Amino acid sequence: MSCKTKSYFNTLLIALTVFGCLTSQPGIAGESIVIGGSGNALGTMRLLGAAYGESDSGGKIIVLPSLGSSGGIKAVAKAAIDISVSVRPLTASEKVGLNSIEFAQSPLVVAVRSDNPLSSMSKEEFIKIVRGKFRIGEKGLRARAILRPLHDAEIVLIGKAFPEIAEAIAQEMSARKDVTIALTAQESANLIEKIPGAVGFSTLNLIRSEDRHVKVLPFEGIAPSAENIANGTYPLVMKFYLVTRANPPARIRRFLQFVPSERAQQLLKESGNFDVGQGK
Repeated sequence: MSCKTKSYFNTLLIALTVFGCLTSQPGIAGESIVIGGSGNALGTMRLLGAAYGESDSGGKIIVLPSLGSSGGIKAVAKAAIDISVSVRPLTASEKVGLNSIEFAQSPLVVAVRSDNPLSSMSKEEFIKIVRGKFRIGEKGLRARAILRPLHDAEIVLIGKAFPEIAEAIAQEMSARKDVTIALTAQESANLIEKIPGAVGFSTLNLIRSEDRHVKVLPFEGIAPSAENIANGTYPLVMKFYLVTRANPPARIRRFLQFVPSERAQQLLKESGNFDVGQGK
């Protein structure tokens, strides 16, 4: 088992241990709603959970560390958690016994440390960064790409819009041992914040909801704004789904009914999410 695989399973074990401890406390099991899944949307879910707890419906929301979309869906199917946030729709086999609803969209953006002098990024420049052949500013700081595993939704989305970038990433991962691969969205954001010269992709909702100290760059000369998402000029947009078991209990239905509310929609907008299908 590789170090990266061990790290993933350690994260999963910690998340499930936290869940086990919480549900063993009197008054927690059966009353709270436990949410897990894609790391990109966990900050958003914490904001929604806090607002839901203050609403008339009330209810305590517990948000676990990242399980990933597939891990979260499996956890819902096994009744280990109540709701999973996914960055992909359910597969045909997953639809058996599960329901999903798209509730938000957020752009996948190029992010750098706040003190990075870069002001924009092109696909050619990013490919050079992936290959370790790009330097920043007058001092020639070597840019360092923070990548995600090839099967992750971020790379899949990039590959659909810019196959040459995905191809370069795959080639470098195969040829070099010094590439930096973050296993979760939070780990990627941590590395971008920490490493001088780091350049990577993240979602706008993660950056805003977790108050990350990074700078978002226009990509291919296009800013990841609501207007540019609405008119289709910004190509990298991730869709987010809430996954539950079929016929969920009333406490879960109440939260699902809260998500389209005016209060929740305002929070989604402020935290870098846009209305489904509208980009507003």
